[in-house]
Amino acid sequence: MKTLVPVSAVLPTRNRATLLARFLESLASQTVLPAEIVVCDASDNDKTLQIVTQARAQWNEPRVLWTYQRANRTGLAPQRNQAVTAANQEFVWFLDDDVILEPHCLEALHNATSSASRIGGVTATITNQAYQPPGHFVRALMRWFEDGRERESYASACIGPGYTFYPDASPDLPPTLPAEWMIGCCSLYRKAALPAPAVPDHFEGGALGEDMAASLFVARSWTILHATGARCFHDSQGGDHKRSLVRIATQGLMNRHWIMTQVMERTSARNHFDFAVMLLFGVASLLRRPSTWSDAARVGVGYVAGTWRLLFGAAKP
Repeated sequence: MKTLVPVSAVLPTRNRATLLARFLESLASQTVLPAEIVVCDASDNDKTLQIVTQARAQWNEPRVLWTYQRANRTGLAPQRNQAVTAANQEFVWFLDDDVILEPHCLEALHNATSSASRIGGVTATITNQAYQPPGHFVRALMRWFEDGRERESYASACIGPGYTFYPDASPDLPPTLPAEWMIGCCSLYRKAALPAPAVPDHFEGGALGEDMAASLFVARSWTILHATGARCFHDSQGGDHKRSLVRIATQGLMNRHWIMTQVMERTSARNHFDFAVMLLFGVASLLRRPSTWSDAARVGVGYVAGTWRLLFGAAKP
């Protein structure tokens, strides 16, 4: 019989029953199990409910509490918040339904998070979205953001107005490493450390940046870490919120500006200039290859739309 840990696995989902079934298989294979699983479903049909019902029966583990909820509002942010509110355990595990967990993932996350009382959260290693050392131009940009400082490694870093790097997936790392932000698809939080709501409830669609907002808020008062042995594969899938690059760019600009000003509390003229430089750098990177020039144009249109909404107040929650 497997050990249960005081963790609520919170899982927002919508019309992705096949992916959810695959995720639940990887969850069942964990060396330890969460005491609670909360699924918040915004699907248009009952397929997700059927998958949850089947998984619960197949697990044959009566000690695990399963909670299935229909979403009050569709969207990653409100669905995650609804699931967190329903969670009853000491720790809350943020998850996406397109993640595939390696067997020791939860055990490594829980060991790290519960190892000291002031650890507010721990993020996992995403094996297919791992840290890559930045090249010359990115390093120059990071030095600009940090007034000439250059780091040996930028793994798990959040620089300047919110330029982020993934955790390091290299082998033979220490069990835990410092982190400055946490990835939303697989991170474990101490519930007492989370704000209310857990993520910005007004973030639309896929809620771009909701993971950064939550983890940066927690990092104000708590320690956050990267558990190197907690590993998973993020098989990032499409959705309605990903169909329009213009819409993604618009939401990304608005959300990241809100994070910079409201969570990071960076509101000076220099901060806003750095924010503009970061966005322009992203567009410029798309202009390096003719095949992505059309993407650069759509992102630029999205940034103009997002700036318009910010200037004229349409972005306020």
